[in-house]
Amino acid sequence: MAILQGIKYVVIMFASLLSFFAKADDLIQNIKNSHSITLSYLDGEFPFSYTLAGKPTGVAIDLCESVAQHISKEMGGTPLQIKWIKVAPAARFQSLINHQSDIECSNITNSIERQQYLLFSIPYFYASTAFISHKANHLSNTKVLSGHTIFVTSGDIAVQAVTKLNTKLGYSLFTHLTQSALSGFEDMKSTDNSVFVADDILLYSLRATSSNPEEYALSNDNLIDAQPFALALSHESRTLQKEVNNAMMEIFAEGEFNRIYNKWFLSRIPPDNILINMPMSEKLKKDIAKWSAEFPGLPGKQ
Repeated sequence: MAILQGIKYVVIMFASLLSFFAKADDLIQNIKNSHSITLSYLDGEFPFSYTLAGKPTGVAIDLCESVAQHISKEMGGTPLQIKWIKVAPAARFQSLINHQSDIECSNITNSIERQQYLLFSIPYFYASTAFISHKANHLSNTKVLSGHTIFVTSGDIAVQAVTKLNTKLGYSLFTHLTQSALSGFEDMKSTDNSVFVADDILLYSLRATSSNPEEYALSNDNLIDAQPFALALSHESRTLQKEVNNAMMEIFAEGEFNRIYNKWFLSRIPPDNILINMPMSEKLKKDIAKWSAEFPGLPGKQ
């Protein structure tokens, strides 16, 4: 009886695996058959994904459109029609989980928790948690923050980092939660000897959009080390994930990503002609060099 139960268990597991891989193959097959791919994005995430003149635009948008072009080339050259879906922040991954979209294109952190229900591409950006302050206050690192006011957005991952820092500094910080990144930055601007804590790219963007960017400085150290941003896919999309990663390697190897990066981080951006002026991190440079070297060795790429 125990043997029969064991065989039954193995059969069920094997059938489940077959179903999983069949569903994964169906996703890529649907793209091939329909000559279309559905991409979702989060609005208001400047400069990664936002709406301009009624259309999605940004770093992640450009990257996803380029990925779609490279995938279509691998599928025989017929251009893929791109269908865009704007998703709400509170349910940003539901379109992937429910297979309403194939890839999400925004500033998504690849975390261990999210890997339980999503797949991710290789990273295309790294963001660290830092702080911004009035340059005249000379608050350049976390060691000099004792007794100072700290603004941080409620619900942000940075709240935990500030709590740990407060413990480290003997509970000497005056912490205030804000409703948004913009309000946190404005609170810092109007409060002497204060800082606002957030992702470094967000701080660069806020400084760039301020009336006097030269008055503010980012910290020299980070509260949280660099975390990867990546394109997200449903957990069953392993075949598509491979295609996406191959496309991204080619984009990196051909220098196409450098052009995308320079367009958004080192050039002026519409609609307000903003210059973020954020050089590419050394970590991302090393990753791009590694992926560029791997790409020619992929099957069919010699």
